[in-house]
Amino acid sequence: MKHSYEQIQKEIRRRTRQYRRRQEQVTLAILGMLCLLLSGGMLPLLSRAGMGSSTVPGGYSSVLLHSGASAYVVIGIAAFVAGCTITALCLYLKKWKRRDRDE
Repeated sequence: MKHSYEQIQKEIRRRTRQYRRRQEQVTLAILGMLCLLLSGGMLPLLSRAGMGSSTVPGGYSSVLLHSGASAYVVIGIAAFVAGCTITALCLYLKKWKRRDRDE
């Protein structure tokens, strides 16, 4: 079977888009699993940070700050995970919009 040059180019572009989408899905899945893993790893730290009596009755923020530096580490990791997730999502959406515009 003979194919024209344009048909071959279309097929190459289609397969390339399909491969890139698959790679993006794998990357997003890996990032999502890492976020879940980090969040799950923070839960024991957060529960240990809340042990003991709080200095302000009924104040949740005092529970986080009660144990000292470990709470700051937990909050820092949470901020890092949130920042990475938001950055990855923004990059994905930017590429998605650019790809839709090009097609």
